[in-house]
Amino acid sequence: MALLCSGRASGADEVPAQVSVANFSSSSPQQVFKHWQPYRFSLFGSSTRYQLTQQDDQQVLQAVSKKTASGLIRNLTLSLTGHPILHWRWKITSLPTNADDHSKQGDDHSARLYVIFEAPQSSLLGWLKNASGLEKTHALSYIWSNHTPANTLLASPYTERSMMITTNSGLSQVGQWVSLSRNVAADYQRAFGSAPPLVSAIAIMTDGDNTDSLLTSYYGDIYFSRAQLSTTNQQAPLAQPATNPLP
Repeated sequence: MALLCSGRASGADEVPAQVSVANFSSSSPQQVFKHWQPYRFSLFGSSTRYQLTQQDDQQVLQAVSKKTASGLIRNLTLSLTGHPILHWRWKITSLPTNADDHSKQGDDHSARLYVIFEAPQSSLLGWLKNASGLEKTHALSYIWSNHTPANTLLASPYTERSMMITTNSGLSQVGQWVSLSRNVAADYQRAFGSAPPLVSAIAIMTDGDNTDSLLTSYYGDIYFSRAQLSTTNQQAPLAQPATNPLP
């Protein structure tokens, strides 16, 4: 994936070329966890552990799930009109045992990235697995699936207001850094049949609670851009921090 070098457009067009959501490669733990807050689905039990670590000569975010489910979420406000393309990179080391995208009992993934719309500042963590009371909140969830073919669109087994899109499938790229870009505006139109509202949050999650799986995964930098790049699945180069980070 070619990374954009310029933070601002030239001439009269002052729209930034890219907007950073997560600079895991260059941020301190204090900076990361100031913006990325934990969310849990229960007040009891253990959570997936997230921490910065060195992997392949670069600082990244490590997620370790020991039969657990929790994530990290960042609230923000972003228009996809100017920055429709979402870029990220991730690496998994294994797949959850007997995971099934179509059932609640099998709804575990080594790596997920949510783009959330019309989310309130409170009660969001409950919505991710219990849709009651948040009628307007909805999301796209990009997933690494055990078996579902890449680029498949399907509803979450918990709610049709969370539509999942597989970006990776199976074992073929396990143990490799995979770099991805998606046109979120186009994916939203495909999933919900209309133009997207403002993005209100981004979340990541590695979970193995439903299938009693032990999972370790890694997340690299995440950013939006205005460049019209196609989806890619490839060995990723070392990323440079995106310019114009969100405050």
